[in-house]
Amino acid sequence: MNDDAPLRAWKARRPVGRGLAGGQLILTRTHITFEPKGLAARVDGLRFSVATKHVAAIGTAPGQGGRFARRIERLCITLGDGSQWEFVVDDLPEVVAALTEALPPK
Repeated sequence: MNDDAPLRAWKARRPVGRGLAGGQLILTRTHITFEPKGLAARVDGLRFSVATKHVAAIGTAPGQGGRFARRIERLCITLGDGSQWEFVVDDLPEVVAALTEALPPK
């Protein structure tokens, strides 16, 4: 089986500045990747990819928003260097469970 073949994929949005860049969160045997789609791909081009062996934790983070913004709980991927990457996904508990299960044993 090809290591880059998608095992699961979810519609996701990545916080960028004051907005959200739409795209797809993809899980393969070895990586978690965010591929921007549509306008986000042409304007922002903010692709994210990390090998699962470099992921320290998968969890949730409280949503951040301004005075009128919705505060949506987000998927939070913490890397071994302590950096955190957040994504807005529709079925958060299911995505967290699937990504946690895909992490290599520590």
